[in-house]
Amino acid sequence: MLLSLAWLREFVPFEGTAEQLGDRLTMLGLELEEIRRPFDAIRAIVVGHVVERAKHPEADKLSVCKVDAGQGELLDIVCGAPNVAAGQKVPVALVGATMPGGMVIKKAKLRGQPSHGMICSERELGLSDDHEGIMVLPEHFTVGRLLVDELQLDMEVCDISITPNRADCLSVLGLAREVALGFGLPLTLPRLNLVEDGPDCSREVAIDIADPALCHAYHGRILENIRVGKSPERIRHRLTAIGVRPISNIVDATNYVMMELGQPMHAFDLDLLEGARIVVSPAVAGERIVTLDGQDRALVAGDLLIRDAVKPVALAGVMGGANSEVSEATTRVLLESAVFRPGTVRRTGRRLGLSSEASYRFERGVDQAGAVYAMHRAAQMMAELSGARLRPGMCSAEPRP
Repeated sequence: MLLSLAWLREFVPFEGTAEQLGDRLTMLGLELEEIRRPFDAIRAIVVGHVVERAKHPEADKLSVCKVDAGQGELLDIVCGAPNVAAGQKVPVALVGATMPGGMVIKKAKLRGQPSHGMICSERELGLSDDHEGIMVLPEHFTVGRLLVDELQLDMEVCDISITPNRADCLSVLGLAREVALGFGLPLTLPRLNLVEDGPDCSREVAIDIADPALCHAYHGRILENIRVGKSPERIRHRLTAIGVRPISNIVDATNYVMMELGQPMHAFDLDLLEGARIVVSPAVAGERIVTLDGQDRALVAGDLLIRDAVKPVALAGVMGGANSEVSEATTRVLLESAVFRPGTVRRTGRRLGLSSEASYRFERGVDQAGAVYAMHRAAQMMAELSGARLRPGMCSAEPRP
């Protein structure tokens, strides 16, 4: 379990070092494997201000910029990005800085023009795969300050070894409980501020659980008028720091809350679900489903499926189906928060060679009492990040409370 120290401090007022934290957790049976510093490679990058931008006299695709990087004088920097413009705040690698890929920034001449530094893209900084242009920073950032400080990046991440019997510690909240106990500190949970609008949706999607022994509870919430897009930098960079790839504001919200509270969730495109019905039932031998990774998978009796009224739409606790995936065209979502039998998820995942952060938690058991709270937290984040309307009520079935 990768635990960001900054994220932990949002739950408990721990003021010690990562080493002190690791020592205490190890004595509590939660061994510290290592301390990672995921953004150390860009610690030298500073915030710059593009004061002037002119076309390179010898190259149509290059710009010659004068940049204030807090060094007392303007730096001449040649930039090839199409989106660079005067007035921008940008990340600047100064001469002497070493980039994540190992390249050392040196004074250079590009087509006869001197260049004393580099204006960076997100991919060059290791913050994302985006390389369509330079990274443009918020206007309020202070020129000359370190980028890692202005972005408030999670600079220290503890890799904690969790034994199979401690599934309760596979989240920031779970480890925060241990830290609160170990250091005598108060524990604060994220505050819910649900803003709901529209008619009650609790009867809009019927939930049918065929075998309560395989699925103890299944809850859903409906969000409408969604605008799918990028998550804010703070969320994307926090997920990156703990090894989770950002995808979109909707998917990122489920992953963020899963890592925070330990409850895996899944978002379905509601308009791709047929018959206003969710059925949780075992597969019939020979059934097939195309999962989110694009693989057409043959199922055996005993694999647990999530279906709509017509077709399978997910492998319960393992992976969603491509036929109900959230995309840029999605405007309505059914957010799922459920509790599945650990052994069933484990058996299916291992047979298919599918493993994820979600299945890892379901295989060890999740906190059923916290499933609804986590769903509310994720729904709140989705609404805030996408401008969605959160409908009141839950579509819910809990045959084994």
